[in-house]
Formats: sequence, structure tokens, C-alpha cells
Amino acid sequence: MKSTSIVPRICAALAVGLLWMSGCGDLKRENPLDPGVNGGVTLREQLVGSWSRDEAAANEVFIFKVDGSVELRSYSSLAGGDVDRNQSFPTTRVRVFEGTYTLVGNLMTLFYTRAQSNDPADNLQLPSGDTVVEIAIQRSTLTMTLTDGKLFYARLN
Repeated sequence: MKSTSIVPRICAALAVGLLWMSGCGDLKRENPLDPGVNGGVTLREQLVGSWSRDEAAANEVFIFKVDGSVELRSYSSLAGGDVDRNQSFPTTRVRVFEGTYTLVGNLMTLFYTRAQSNDPADNLQLPSGDTVVEIAIQRSTLTMTLTDGKLFYARLN
């Protein structure tokens, strides 16, 4: 009768398992689309609320609601100076676009159905068709990736 020990087999299985696990790379979970990263909160749940972009090129606020509606408020100064969101026309022009959004994975589709301005001479048109952007949320920053670059918004609430 041939004597074989089970110990070498167990050691070999453990070695293969360790090699497999070491090949998995970093085990930290930092992907913002991974529900485990944010305590099981979905990207859609994280998106709901107000997001602000306050840059020289654009001064805007997105408001995403639970019911799938969205509002984009775009502020500008007709004099070309600093924008004061608390001022009314003619100091600050406010353009408001209202519509809906859908989210599939990390792709958000915006469809605007209404546009208005506090400037009586502003001939404001609705964007034609849907706008599709890739989004990511890390901590209190919403990143929208467009074909011509990335836009960053800070959470207001």
C-alpha cells in the first residue's frame, strides 16, 4: 500500500489560493458606482439634491428631484462682472431650464421641456433633443463628462 500524505495537497491548494488572491490587485472598494462604497446608496439617490458650479465660464445650479425632474439655473452678469445669484435683472440674468432626467448605470439623459429667462429681451430656445452625459459622484463632487471635457459641481445640500 502506497502512503500519501494529505498535507502536501493542502499546502498546494493554499499556495494556489494565495497566488490567485494576490493577482486580484488592490482590494479597496473605491469605485463610485459600487453600491458597497457608499453604504448601499445608489448613484441616483446620491444625485438627488442641488449641485453648484461657480466658475468664470459658467455659474449654474442643477436641482435633481426624486420624481425624475430636473431644473438647471444658469446665472450671468450682463455687465460682465461677478455674478450675484441674489440679484435680479438687469444685474443678474437667470435662465431656467426644466425637464426630466433618467439614469442608466452612470449615463444620465437630460430632456428639457421648458425654458424661461428673467431678461425680457432674451430669446431663449430649448436644447434640441436629449443630452447624454456620463456622471460620477465622489464625496460632495458631481462630475459630468461631456464630449468636450469634464464639469465639476459641488453639493449644496
